[in-house]
Amino acid sequence: MADLVRSVKSRIEDLARIDVSSVFKPNFFRQTPFRLTLVFLAVYVFVAALVFGYIWLATASESAAFGNATVDARLKSLRELDTLQGHAAVVGRILTDDTVEWGYAKGAFDGSGQLLAQNSRTKSEGQSLSRAMVQAGLERDPHVGDVATIAVTSSSKTGETRFQGRVQRLDDDFYVFVAMDMSWADHGFRQELKAALGGGILVVMLGLFAGTLINQEVTRSVGRVIAVLSQVQEGNLKARIPVRDSGDEIDDLSIRINETLDRMEKTMGNLKYAGDAIAHDLRSPLSRLRSKLEVSLFEVEQDPGQAHDALQKALDETDQLLRTFQTVFAISRLQAAGQAPDQAVFPASDLAADMAELYEAVAADKGLDFESEIEAGVRAFGNRDFIAQALANLLDNAIKYTPEGGGITFRLRRTSQREIEFSITDTGPGVPEKDRPRIAERFVRLENSRSLPGVGLGLSMVDAVAVAHKGRLVIDEGPGRFGHQGPGLRTALVLPPLQG
Repeated sequence: MADLVRSVKSRIEDLARIDVSSVFKPNFFRQTPFRLTLVFLAVYVFVAALVFGYIWLATASESAAFGNATVDARLKSLRELDTLQGHAAVVGRILTDDTVEWGYAKGAFDGSGQLLAQNSRTKSEGQSLSRAMVQAGLERDPHVGDVATIAVTSSSKTGETRFQGRVQRLDDDFYVFVAMDMSWADHGFRQELKAALGGGILVVMLGLFAGTLINQEVTRSVGRVIAVLSQVQEGNLKARIPVRDSGDEIDDLSIRINETLDRMEKTMGNLKYAGDAIAHDLRSPLSRLRSKLEVSLFEVEQDPGQAHDALQKALDETDQLLRTFQTVFAISRLQAAGQAPDQAVFPASDLAADMAELYEAVAADKGLDFESEIEAGVRAFGNRDFIAQALANLLDNAIKYTPEGGGITFRLRRTSQREIEFSITDTGPGVPEKDRPRIAERFVRLENSRSLPGVGLGLSMVDAVAVAHKGRLVIDEGPGRFGHQGPGLRTALVLPPLQG
């Protein structure tokens, strides 16, 4: 709850910092949030116009139907009265029902167009209404029907009023008309139109205001990202985007960019460290190579027969340098790609069996006991060659550091989480627990390994292969001390479960 309150407070503070001058910048109207706001408003206005048009048509149709129904009811009453009591009764009705029928204009006229009667409402509208009714009735084709439907706009002292009505022919020399005042409907339509226009203008203004706020908020957030990236571009790899803990997309983007910058900083640091380490570790081999070449040149001058041995030693030193560079290149390629190339499903049990057969003979030559425990039918997903190289490095280390008379156990198994684990356990001197996090770093060699050949890249290669396969390198205690050997070391290459 406290985090939510802080997030809302931060948003309110951001919104309160409105930069009015930014509205007048040339690129303000080209910015994506504001353009999206305009698109949203255009869609909203279009949809609102469609909805209002539909409501207008439906309401107009309903009011017209209501007007026709009420007019028809009054015409029916006059027809029935004419049938029962004659024309005089109809004229009398028209003249006497004004008080309760003020919303209707009524009248009667003969076949020559002479008005016989009209109610007070018709008189109040002037001659235009009655003249239009008479003309419509007389011009009606008698063969089409006895009723003419008309709409008349009457101009009077009170203004213009729209009447909707019908003219009924009762016989050849007697007509009646009834028209309903539709000003109530027109007034309602006008009020609806004013309300719709006013509401539309208000919505557009509020939408533009909201669009400006949203645009400034997004611009401010993106500006923080751009500012940090500009610092990184200028060489400041420690610059990071501030995260507001709001949980929105900008925060998610900021977190991912910060993670990328962390990885970039670490990679650049590794490159610097690797460069320094290569310069340091290769200085001795290069110096030895130069010295041996100088000695070889002197020996060849003194005794040409010594040239072959001198050159062979120089070639051995050169091969060691090339292997170092190749290993560094392979590690860099894996780390740059982020994953191993050309991955496929392969039989891990067969690979483990091949590695066990190969290194059993190597261990026997050194006088080591070699055992293998390989679970059958295990399949893995990855680059078989890289995984084979990683296992070779682990087995080489185990054989190199295990004294004669010791033992090595090579296992392949599926863990309880269905992970695939290649492990090598030896009875060598082991690695102190405080040094284990370091031994997978490039060119790191502990004191007890300085006298043995190598440059400290074997476990770095294994770790890079593990990460490239979304796995991990595990370094644990060995079987423990016994006699003059131990405590040993257990290293494991763990790969994720095979999906499906």
